[in-house]
Amino acid sequence: MDSDALVRAMQGKGERMIIDLEECKQALYSASLAKSNPALRMFFANLNVKDGDMDGYTDEEYLALCYAKQAYRYVELDAIKGCLIGGAIGDALGFPVEFFEDCDIFKRYGEFGITELELCNGIAHISDDTQMTLFTADGLLSAAERYKNPTADEYVQCIYESYLNWLSTQEKTFDLKDVPRSALLQVKELHSQRAPGTTCLMALRSGNCGTLTDTINNSKGCGGIMRIAPIALYLRQMEGLTTQDVALIAARAAAITHGHELGYIPAAYLAALLCGILKGDALYRANRFAEATVRKLFPDSVEAEACLALATQAVDLAISQEDGEEMDDLDAIRQLGRGAVAEETLAIALYCSFKYSEDFENAVIAAANHSGDSDSTAAVTGNILGAYLGLRRIPQKFIQPIELKDVMLDLAEKMHVNKLSTEIK
Repeated sequence: MDSDALVRAMQGKGERMIIDLEECKQALYSASLAKSNPALRMFFANLNVKDGDMDGYTDEEYLALCYAKQAYRYVELDAIKGCLIGGAIGDALGFPVEFFEDCDIFKRYGEFGITELELCNGIAHISDDTQMTLFTADGLLSAAERYKNPTADEYVQCIYESYLNWLSTQEKTFDLKDVPRSALLQVKELHSQRAPGTTCLMALRSGNCGTLTDTINNSKGCGGIMRIAPIALYLRQMEGLTTQDVALIAARAAAITHGHELGYIPAAYLAALLCGILKGDALYRANRFAEATVRKLFPDSVEAEACLALATQAVDLAISQEDGEEMDDLDAIRQLGRGAVAEETLAIALYCSFKYSEDFENAVIAAANHSGDSDSTAAVTGNILGAYLGLRRIPQKFIQPIELKDVMLDLAEKMHVNKLSTEIK
């Protein structure tokens, strides 16, 4: 049985897709016999961009893994875990200094700013950013349980309902009425108020679900972008959904509470970027792909061009330092903003991710130590590099004390739709 037949045999049975890595090797070898196969150049280029040896793969196995990501929409479980927990680490690191002026951060924590997680009884507390991220994942999984093949509308509706569940954890008087109850309501830590965003609270409290055409407000705050990573993690694996589809669902999920174009367009950008990373692209290629996706989705939007311009500035600042033009991270971030609005959060996260693409620790430290929304900028940085590097490359000292780590690992397992044959025990 070839790999295509193996995959087809698992479809339509309510089971996860099982992808045979050995079959992928054979398919890749057969394709290499063809005189001209442009897709193969991408697979072999990956060996020069990311080192499979670091993950314990031989070159042959690593190419087969790349093939599985491209041909069968395979997403590594380690990337899903890394993205969720990486985002929580950035969130927890930046939370104690959220909206501090940079001078106050360095005065309190020393010349390098905050560099270690602050612990309370051995636990590094997450903020509302990670709380809402978990409820986004919950909404996606709820849609999959409720519908055989959820539509975009059904995914967004279930995410909205999950956000209402989050609201009920923050406001005890809020009545869920006929809204399905989330299993996350049983997690007592999620009932803690961790500086919930006023815009999110007011939008959800209104009883209306904001859309791209029927906006609920004119907010472009970062409360939309900081919670959408699970949309890329989960929907990248779904047959029939393009990256453009996934990015649009992310924008719609952000628009539930943030109605300004710059409140939801950066969410589409982040989702497209994560999709590129998850399919095995290097950061630069994934970023170009994200730019192209945003232009296709919002072709006539002046605000989209403003978002893209700031994102380009951020990447250029990071690249210029690779070329020997030294600049202090704080000075670079000051050029990009404070992160309170979504396009600035995206830009700061891009700068830190590109400058420290192989160094998770320094990336989230840079993203947290500035005047502004430190937890959101560091959380999105953690999402990006967590997906890119995987959980295995995040320092254990950051992973171990994170609040609700086990809940995140459980959600990651549930969101891991397609498995390699080597992962089946």
